[in-house]
Amino acid sequence: MKYIRESNGRRDIVEKKRHSRAYVIQAVVKWLLCIGILLLTLLVCGFLDKKLNDGKLVEKLTKPKAEKPVMQDTESVKPIEDDTQAKEDEKKGLRVCLDPGHGGVDPGCDYNGRIESEDNWKLAQEVKKEMESAGIEVVMTREDNNTKVFLKDRVEIANASDADYFVSLHRNKGDGYGIETWMTGSAGSVTESLTNNIHNAIVAAGVQRDRGVKIGTETGEGSDYYVIGNTTMPACLVEFGFINSEEDNRLFDEKMTAYAKAITKAVQDTYAQYGETEELPVDELDGKAASSEEDSKSGIRLSYPAIDNISGLSGEILDWGQGTNVDEQNRPTGCLSYQEKFKDYTADFIIPTTEKKIYLTLDEGYEYGCTPDILSTLKEKGVKAVFFVTQPYINSSPELVKQIIDDGHILGNHSLTHPAAGIPSQSLDEQEKEVMDVHNFVKENYNYDMYLFRFPAGKFSEQSLAVLNNCGYRGVFWSFAYLDYDVENQPDEAESLQKMLDRLHPGAIYLLHAESWTNTHVLGTFIDKVREAGYEFADYSETVQQTP
Repeated sequence: MKYIRESNGRRDIVEKKRHSRAYVIQAVVKWLLCIGILLLTLLVCGFLDKKLNDGKLVEKLTKPKAEKPVMQDTESVKPIEDDTQAKEDEKKGLRVCLDPGHGGVDPGCDYNGRIESEDNWKLAQEVKKEMESAGIEVVMTREDNNTKVFLKDRVEIANASDADYFVSLHRNKGDGYGIETWMTGSAGSVTESLTNNIHNAIVAAGVQRDRGVKIGTETGEGSDYYVIGNTTMPACLVEFGFINSEEDNRLFDEKMTAYAKAITKAVQDTYAQYGETEELPVDELDGKAASSEEDSKSGIRLSYPAIDNISGLSGEILDWGQGTNVDEQNRPTGCLSYQEKFKDYTADFIIPTTEKKIYLTLDEGYEYGCTPDILSTLKEKGVKAVFFVTQPYINSSPELVKQIIDDGHILGNHSLTHPAAGIPSQSLDEQEKEVMDVHNFVKENYNYDMYLFRFPAGKFSEQSLAVLNNCGYRGVFWSFAYLDYDVENQPDEAESLQKMLDRLHPGAIYLLHAESWTNTHVLGTFIDKVREAGYEFADYSETVQQTP
């Protein structure tokens, strides 16, 4: 192409050169690179915008900074309130924590198709409605009737709620009838007033029989029901009649609203007399807050309805093992089957939950030098375990028994003599002796109430489960165990660790032997790997139910 170019009054005819193909490609690449950098910059700005939770970053980069307004009257500016003031403003007026007993896979007691957890839930809903109508704020320990809430979780919910009072609702079962209300053995004046006000108001609403206000548990005043013994506010537990009494059931159904109104009025009367519980001295409450840290060092007293005619039950010796078949959640189906089969007894083959919680238990028949290292690892990792000990172990290692208790672990009962043929091979009186002689020795020498029992060699019978129930104990089997107990033939550490990890499942009860150096060496890594898999090492005390 030719064109005329004029320069300094001179005109020349010149020919315009065409750009080479390479030149064109290079130019296009440069432009694309510039556009790419621009887009990348916008993307980075957007990313930072979200990270900073600001929503203004791009705007700040593209718009001029506005001038900061000048405050004309600094005295009119309201100061920022501190956390203490905010918390005080957050809670205004009366707040009550309601605890409908049992729920979900834990139905409580039942009779002719009537289930305690359902009655408790219905009554709690009625009480909640009445209290909220009266301007009382209500916190519930469970939000539906399909979920089991462990006792420890109920206590944590209550203590975190900043409630003024805690009221637990239950039904009874057994040879009796009528209403009774329980409070702790350490009850202060506020708790006594709350308990008596509630009980008397319910009785005035109409009951078949007034069984009175009671202290402690059915086993005596030296123990308390877990939920009212561990909550930090004045608390009581009400038994709304016997579920196997037709008259109690009739009154429960007819007078549910009247009972709800009675409880609400009693709570209001107590509050009118004492006001905010957090402003009262400890001796007027229960002294529970001061002793809560020591609770784990004294054990738990359990009370279950007595099983009669044990001799008429099956004495067939069953040899427990979890088997190899598992469900879609990796839970041994043998455990689930036995948990259902023996649901009427106080025994755990697995904890029936879908939550990623596992429970660590260790058997101690004798000391092999491993326990101090195991305790050290557990303390370092912040894990609580159950140590099942025999009487010979207690006799030979008293300092380790004391350390187990002092470190906040659960001391479990593993029998008096650890009979090789199993507890069921003995008479019923001998079986009770295997349990209670150890219990009484530990209570006398360590002031600790044992409440969990592991059958030696996993051998049990229906009769032995009933004996255990009547001793106030819960049987703990396992959903994982392996050949770790032969001190002369310890398994490979890497293989053992992998086997333990491969068997992880919700509600797992792990049985390890504390005589195993393999377990001792891999324990810390096992704990870390379990947590990496999203599981929690839970405290076994949260699984127990104290059925009044």
